Amino acid sequence: MSTNLILNNLVSYSLQIGMLVGLAAFVPALLRLRQPGARLVYWHILLAACLLLPLAQPWKPAIVAGTVEITTVITAVRPAAHASHFSIPRSEIALMVLAAGVLVRLFWLAVGFWKLRRYRRRSQPLYPSPTWGVEASLRVSGDVSSPVTFGWRKPVVLLPKTFPALDARVQDAILCHEVLHVRRRDWLFTLAEELVRAAFWFHPAIWWLLGEIGLAREQEVDRLAIEITQQRDEYMDALLAIAGSRGGLDLAPAPLFLRKRHLKQRVILILTEARMSKTRLISALMASVAVLMAACWLVTGTFPLMAAPQVVNDSPGVTVGLSGASLLHRFPVEYPVAALRAGIQGTLSVEVKLDAKGNVADAHVLSGPDELRKAALQSVLQWHFASDSAGATRVVQINFELPKTIPTELNGQSVTVSGSMVPGVVGGVRSGALGGVAGGAVGGVVRGTIGSVGSLPPQPLPGVVSPFGGVQIQREPYYPSGSIKNITIIGLPDQARNELLSRLPVHEGDTFSPEALQKITQAAQEFDEHLSTRMQSGDIGGVTILIAAPGAQLPAPQRIKVGGNVQAVMVVSKVTPVYPELAKSARVSGVVQLAVIINKDGTVQEIHSLGGPALLIQAAMDAVKQWVYRPTLLNGQPVQVETTVDVNFTLNQ
Repeated sequence: MSTNLILNNLVSYSLQIGMLVGLAAFVPALLRLRQPGARLVYWHILLAACLLLPLAQPWKPAIVAGTVEITTVITAVRPAAHASHFSIPRSEIALMVLAAGVLVRLFWLAVGFWKLRRYRRRSQPLYPSPTWGVEASLRVSGDVSSPVTFGWRKPVVLLPKTFPALDARVQDAILCHEVLHVRRRDWLFTLAEELVRAAFWFHPAIWWLLGEIGLAREQEVDRLAIEITQQRDEYMDALLAIAGSRGGLDLAPAPLFLRKRHLKQRVILILTEARMSKTRLISALMASVAVLMAACWLVTGTFPLMAAPQVVNDSPGVTVGLSGASLLHRFPVEYPVAALRAGIQGTLSVEVKLDAKGNVADAHVLSGPDELRKAALQSVLQWHFASDSAGATRVVQINFELPKTIPTELNGQSVTVSGSMVPGVVGGVRSGALGGVAGGAVGGVVRGTIGSVGSLPPQPLPGVVSPFGGVQIQREPYYPSGSIKNITIIGLPDQARNELLSRLPVHEGDTFSPEALQKITQAAQEFDEHLSTRMQSGDIGGVTILIAAPGAQLPAPQRIKVGGNVQAVMVVSKVTPVYPELAKSARVSGVVQLAVIINKDGTVQEIHSLGGPALLIQAAMDAVKQWVYRPTLLNGQPVQVETTVDVNFTLNQ
């Protein structure tokens, strides 16, 4: 996912949160949810909904159509000017600023922890210790102006130095309030909320919501403390006494007895004694949650999050309009060569009928040039729409406009460069091209011809042994073995990718076998018949499985597996293995099988023994590691090659 897409999704997510909080802020007033405990539950549900919005919505799949055209125009030749060679995209700058803000807030939180620790060390135990001291360590500190409670296993209540001078009943009200925080484990909730504040430091709606949560929590503790102490007037005196003290910098990640901005609301609620019956309380909460769910549906539809786009390379001059429909994937549209030669262009209106899974069940052209219809239908019939369009009928527009550059002729045939090149698995050889092609090795190409190693000369049949001094070199087709190191799905939205992974009967770490590959392929086909499956070599003893949607651009492998028969013709320099004298005298012979990794420059990088007589292995490895191969090219770029070499040691009779 690119930084631009990440930033755009972050902006959409922020708008979702802002809209959701804006809509949900009026619900407690509309439903007369006056009891602070109920309001606290509601605000916590709203905060959880804000945090879970990305998981509670399908990420809209984006399909980006594009073409590749290379045009070179030389206008002038002059010495290069000294230009700035360092440039950071704006999206990356914005993300770095956001990340820096998170780090600053976390640092601010760490400073708060450090200050709490220092305050505790400089404080003195409250003497004489009241009965409330059983549940928390009560200490007097000259560094705080309002009581502060923190700690989980060993909770601490820091009291201002003016606390011992207060009336005994006022002291009792304050201590009851702080001990209730300890019983409710409010410090843990406060820490979690501070982490959310750090992550969303830039979002005013989150700050407002966390402020409402803090106010509702203090109001609920006020209500409980008054119920326990039955001293409403003394509790009011305690609030006013703390409010009259000097203010301090609020650094501590702990609930304070009083934040002065909340004093008015807390006093009003204490005086009004808001009460709700149990039935009305439950019904109001259920109604508020229902409204909240509707608001979530509205905001996610208004500002949808976008999945990583699938790039589809249509032929130059072709543009596709979906009229608002969403696609999981689609095949690119080719511009017919005959139409290009005849200069035919125009717009096709294609009506598509979708089945229950979103696949195109039928399609016919409503209007447009006849010469362009076949190419359009060949592509459209393989499209897969999102589930929200399943069972519907859609009309898509495909515009064909003559490109600026008309395709040229190659070997008497017209050639167009379009479509996505999907690297195949090396192992099948057909028509001189190296790669898994339709009808070649397991995991063919979705579209296009893959790579080339030049013109390959005729190769010996498998099992033919060529003489090589007293030692014979025999190469058999290579079959991967070991475990499945990775299963990668490309070209599907995140939600569909996760669903497919959960359906696969084979998982990462399982032993690879042709049966395992067949099971993965079958599961992928059952999920979407357009998906293709192929292998990609990893390290020796490991296999990567790639599942790709049509048109998906797969990363070119840095290393490919090649059978011994194919790689044999690439050797340009061989060193003859020396038959060990000890093996000769012991009459030891046999085949040593070696796994070899060849560098991009053709030299042998690694060599491992896969089996054979122990007396012969080192001699075979010493010789083969000096071999030099011709570089293997994939899509014009050199790649590493993993292959096997069988060295056959035979004794002359």
